[in-house]
Amino acid sequence: MKVSCEHNPARRLRPAAWAFLAAGVFCYAGSALAAEDAGKAGAEASRSTGAGLADRESIVRDRVARLEDRMFQLSQALRKSDPQKAQRLLDGLGALRGEQIRERVGKIVERLRGEEFADAVDQQRAVVADLQGLLKLLLEDPNNLKQRKEELSRLEAFGKTLDRVIREQEKELSNARAAQNAAQRAAALEAAAKKLEDLIRRQADAAEQTGRGAAPKSQMARRQAAIRGRTEGLSRDVKSACQGAPGDESQESKPSDDADAAQKNLDNATKKMRSAEKQLEKGHSGGAKSAQQGAAADMEQAKKHLVEAARKIRQKLELKKQAEAQRKTAEKTNALGRKMKGAKAGKSGGGSSGSSGGKKGQKGGKKGGQTGSQGQQNAGEPAPGQEGVEQAVPLQRDAAEKLEKKDSAKAAKKQSKALKKLKSAKEALADRLEQLRREQQEELLAALESRFRAMLSRQLECNKGTNRLADLGPAHWKRSDQLELAELSQRQRWVGDQADEALYLLVEEGTTVVLPKLVTQVRDDGRAAAERLAAAAVGPTLRMMQTDIEQVLRDIIGAIKKKQEALENGGGGSGSSGGKSPPLLPGSAELKLLRACQVRVNKVTEQLADERSTGGETAEEINAQLKQLAKRQADVAAMAKDMHEAMKRAQ
Repeated sequence: MKVSCEHNPARRLRPAAWAFLAAGVFCYAGSALAAEDAGKAGAEASRSTGAGLADRESIVRDRVARLEDRMFQLSQALRKSDPQKAQRLLDGLGALRGEQIRERVGKIVERLRGEEFADAVDQQRAVVADLQGLLKLLLEDPNNLKQRKEELSRLEAFGKTLDRVIREQEKELSNARAAQNAAQRAAALEAAAKKLEDLIRRQADAAEQTGRGAAPKSQMARRQAAIRGRTEGLSRDVKSACQGAPGDESQESKPSDDADAAQKNLDNATKKMRSAEKQLEKGHSGGAKSAQQGAAADMEQAKKHLVEAARKIRQKLELKKQAEAQRKTAEKTNALGRKMKGAKAGKSGGGSSGSSGGKKGQKGGKKGGQTGSQGQQNAGEPAPGQEGVEQAVPLQRDAAEKLEKKDSAKAAKKQSKALKKLKSAKEALADRLEQLRREQQEELLAALESRFRAMLSRQLECNKGTNRLADLGPAHWKRSDQLELAELSQRQRWVGDQADEALYLLVEEGTTVVLPKLVTQVRDDGRAAAERLAAAAVGPTLRMMQTDIEQVLRDIIGAIKKKQEALENGGGGSGSSGGKSPPLLPGSAELKLLRACQVRVNKVTEQLADERSTGGETAEEINAQLKQLAKRQADVAAMAKDMHEAMKRAQ
């Protein structure tokens, strides 16, 4: 059933909250300008000017207070109908309180009444920036952690498939090049056999002329030397052909027994030719003819071995199998291209990541809703690199056809072009994945910062209330104090519950070691503190526990802010390694958190020692705290060990 605007308090309150916040921003900007003008006026500024500005500033302070109330009411009204927006309002309220806007405005009122205009202007500018950032948080779309994670998973799956296709294509290109080199060797051996056939004929003619004495012996010796020289050159050609291309370690590149035998025959033939030359120079035609005939016989054997070696090389090429393998790779590539073309990329956030929103006004989770409003990819939009994958398919199919036709050289050229397309697609996909990982990290950091700031704001309220009740003493509590104690217990439990939700995000993200364990401590201590408040145990132990929670939250927020600043400045280790997301916090930041944890343990140890000496707590209570402290110290040792192992793995 639809509910009209008139009967829906959530719909009535929503524009009111926005209007109050916008009015606060504009009114505040006007106050800042007025204060700045008064400061420039110097001696001409009268006390009435400062008083007037202070009155206007007081109005802004009252509006901030009313805004806090309206935001809380609206969050409660939206809790069931729109829990996401309700949570955004609570996050915004936590940010508003975490930045202590109302308190800071109160201090500015005092500055204006004291006519400290320069200080007032600086503080007003800072408050305006924080209010504008809060307005941005409330007005923009919620963060897209879930959608971005889905898109990352989808693109990472494409990347893995593409990597497999590239490896297969590289192997097929290597096989085609090996086949090309083998075919070239076979052709070289066949050409050598053909040249050798001509040399054999000439060698037989030389032996016949020697037997007939048809020419002077010196002339016949020179003719024999010429044949020998060409045979030696041919032997070198055969040796070069048998060695294959540089870097080719395929089986076909290794010299065969036939090729070795052909080389030996040619070497023997050249030795006999040299002997024939000497015999002719000495005038011994009979010995020369015998040597020449022996050389011709060796050359005949070499020719047979060359032909056989070429035949065996061609027999091993198996180009049909290579063609079939190439076709299968082409089909895999085509299937991947179709999937990438119809990929539902979801909301990506495009170029509107948290780093684009300016450095000011990003506190308190103001970046949480900053991404996702621009550059959203529509369902069915091709994934990055899809075009390159698609363009590789016809090249792969052409390569398969060339292999079928035993043209490995042209096949290798087609495969090389296809591989280039695939690698280009991989680069485009990797760039997009890196961008998404960075945006995801920025959004997660913003969401965590918002949550932790809200927790810190609530914890400060709990600490303040607990300290007041403890200082007042249970004996002096009124009914209102007891009711406040119950409310403080609920607020304290909320801090622990929020820590549990943050812990889920951190465990799922999985790149930090120390941070999840610190948040676990906040969760456990927050719930334990809530139990103590419920039991009206507001002694030193509870106050020590609450102070520790506050400090842990401050340390975590500080580490997150530093990482956000590094990302905004183009650093922060956003690049991925091996296709993995970079750590949410750098190792140095986690080490600082670990050190701070140890410092807190040391401080609590000293406090317990003082409690034991002063008798502020019972021995039973102190012993219970010591057991808890021992467990906390063991946790620190375990975190240090895990951190050490993580750093070793990263090396």
